Formats: sequence, C-alpha cells, structure tokens
Amino acid sequence: MKLLAALLALSMPAYAGDATTWYLLSYDTPPGQTFTGLSGEMVIPKLPQAATYYLWPGLQPTDDSGVYQNVLDGTSGTWWFGSGWCCSDPSLPWGGGFSTHYGETVNFSNTLDAGHAGWTTTIVREKTGESANNTFALGECGCRDGTA
Repeated sequence: MKLLAALLALSMPAYAGDATTWYLLSYDTPPGQTFTGLSGEMVIPKLPQAATYYLWPGLQPTDDSGVYQNVLDGTSGTWWFGSGWCCSDPSLPWGGGFSTHYGETVNFSNTLDAGHAGWTTTIVREKTGESANNTFALGECGCRDGTA
C-alpha cells in the first residue's frame, strides 16, 4: 500500500485568480516496516502579499484521514511556522510555533515514539534558536504499509 511520505503544497495567487500547485512524494515501505520519521529544513520564501499561502512537509496516512504536518502559513501577511494534524478532526489542537521571515531557515523533525503511541515534533528557527516541541497522540497515524 502506498504511503504519502511527504506532502508539499503551495497555494499562491498567480494573477486575478488563484492558482494551486500540489507536489506529492509517494513512498512505499517494505512489507512489515513502519515509517518512523520525517525531518528537513526549509528556507523561507518571499511573501508577496497577505493572502492564503501555505507550504508544508507532512505525512499523510494511506486512508487519507488527515495530514500530520509542519505548516508555513502566510495568511496574516507575515510567515508563521507551526505543527499539527489537519483536516479530518478540526478539534485536534495545533502545536506551538513562531514567526519567521524571508530568507531564514527553519528545521523540522517529526519522530514516532518508541512505543508507537504518538509523534513528537521539534521545529527550530535557526536565526534565533527559537523552537517549539509538540507531541501528538496519533499512534502510527496509518503512516505505514497497510498493516496499521
């Protein structure tokens, strides 16, 4: 069964209307294996104007029940970076985050805990060292090859 190991989406106005572009990386785990983490860094892009801009790396379960993600959000006219589980249950809380700016680098690390009961997210703003650590009780969030 396919695992969508990284979900990157960018919704940006192109002209009078809006254009949406989606980039997906699909990753198949070997049978019986578990996807246990996703980490990386992002360089913050220029924010042209206040509008609905989102950019995120994330993990999406094979049942499409939501996305466990670190989100760069530009809706307020400045960038904010934080973590959460989106879309299937809007009542689930978002983790902490911080403001960031064009040209800065932010790091993210999402790790399944040893007991497979939840995920821990650490995000860091390199320029200031500001960080946020959050735990989400999502279990394996379906992020494994069809045996979750």
